Amino acid sequence: MDHAPATCAVTAASDHGADLMDSKRTTGETEDRTPRTGSASPVRRISVVEIRDPRTLSGFVPAWEALAAAAIEPNVFYEPWMLLPALRAFGDGKDIRIVLVLIHDPRCAEAAPRLAGLFPLERIRNFRSLRVSALSLWQHVHCYACTPLVRADSADECLSALFGWLQSGEADASLLDLGCVCGDGAFYAKLVDVSSRLRLQSWATDTFTRGLWRKGDGANPESAVSGGLRRRLRRKERRWRELGGVQHVALQPHDDVERWVDEFLRIEASGWKGSGGTALAHSERGCRYFRETAVSAFRLGRLLMLGIDFDGRPVARRCAFVAGEGSFAFKTAYDEEFGEFSPGAMLELDNIQQLQALPGVRWMDSCAAPDNLLINRLSNDRKTIQSLVVGGGALGELLVLGLPLLRWTGRRILKWKSPDMKEINACKPQIAN
Repeated sequence: MDHAPATCAVTAASDHGADLMDSKRTTGETEDRTPRTGSASPVRRISVVEIRDPRTLSGFVPAWEALAAAAIEPNVFYEPWMLLPALRAFGDGKDIRIVLVLIHDPRCAEAAPRLAGLFPLERIRNFRSLRVSALSLWQHVHCYACTPLVRADSADECLSALFGWLQSGEADASLLDLGCVCGDGAFYAKLVDVSSRLRLQSWATDTFTRGLWRKGDGANPESAVSGGLRRRLRRKERRWRELGGVQHVALQPHDDVERWVDEFLRIEASGWKGSGGTALAHSERGCRYFRETAVSAFRLGRLLMLGIDFDGRPVARRCAFVAGEGSFAFKTAYDEEFGEFSPGAMLELDNIQQLQALPGVRWMDSCAAPDNLLINRLSNDRKTIQSLVVGGGALGELLVLGLPLLRWTGRRILKWKSPDMKEINACKPQIAN
C-alpha cells in the first residue's frame, strides 16, 4: 500500500545524486535472517544511510510521510513538516545526520527500497565529559519528544540493522544515546527486546514521568479534573465576564491561520517569556520555525489552536499538533494582565473537551515538565520518558558498564559538597590525633 510513495521518494532523491553522495557518509548493509517458511524465500537486504544535506532529505518526504503514518509510535517532532524547518532554524553549527534504514525488495533489484526507520542523530564529541564520541537523538529547544519513526511491521529488522551499523564501526561513535523517548510505548519495548536478543550492553540513564490525558470511553471529558478546580474556574470566569465579553474560540478550517500565529506570537512575547528572552518571537529563527510548522500543520489538518478573547481582543492562545491517535501539546500563552482569572487553566479544560470530540484521538501528551502542578492536576495518566545508552564496540560496552558507577560517584561528590552536608560535617566532633 505504501510502495508508490516510497518509489516517489527515492526517485526524487536520485535526482539529487551528487548531493546524496556528498551527504551520505556511510552505508551499512545487512541481510534479513528472519526464519521464513519454504526454502525458496528470498533474503531481504537492508541498508543504513546517513544524510547530512536537508536538500537531499527533502527528496524522501513522500516515503517519510508514509513511514510516519505506519510508525510503531507517532512523533510529530520528527515528521518532515516539523523536522525540516527545525533543521533550517536550529541545525547550524551542529554535526547532525539523518540516518535512514532502507529495506530492499529481493524480488526486484531495481525497485525502490522501503523506508523502515528514520533517526535524527547529533554527534556529541565529549559525551558526559567521558572524552568519547556518541550519537544522540537530536533535540532542539522546542522539541519535546525524540521517539524515532520506525515502521511497525519492520521494527525488528530496522533496529537490528541500526545496531549492526553501530557495532560495525561505520557510525564512528562509541555510544548511541537514545534520549527522551517514550518509555512505556511500543517502540521502547521493541528496543529492549532487540538489544537484549543481540546481547548489547545498554543502560537507562534518565527516567521521569509527565502528565498524559487519556480519553475514556463514554466518560465525561471533565472527569479527570477535580470538582473543586472546576468550580473555582467557573467562579473566576463569572467575575471576568462582569468586566466585559469573554469568548472561547477555536481555530476552524476556514480561518486565517497566519492571523492566529501572529496573535500567539504577540501574546507570548508580552509576558514573562518575552522579558526573559525565551519567547518564540524573541528570535527570528524561533519565529520562522513556529510560523512554518503551524501553517504546514494547518494545511494537513493537524493543527489544534484554542483561544480566549476579551472584548474582541485576543488574550490567550494554546497550540497543539495531532499525530495518529495522539495529540502533542506545544505551547500556551496568555496576557498576564488577566492572569488572576487563570486563562491558561481554562484553555486546558477547553482542550480536554475538544479532544474528547475529535474522532480517532485517544490521548494527549502534555509535553510538560514533570513538576508542572497545573498539568499534573488536569492529567488522568502519566507518560514515562526514558533515555537509553547503547554501547558500540568494546570501548562502548565498557563505558556503558561503567556509567552507573560514574553516576553514583558524581552524586556522592555533589552530596558531600552540598551546603547541608558541609554544615553536618562541621558539627561532627573532632577526633584528636
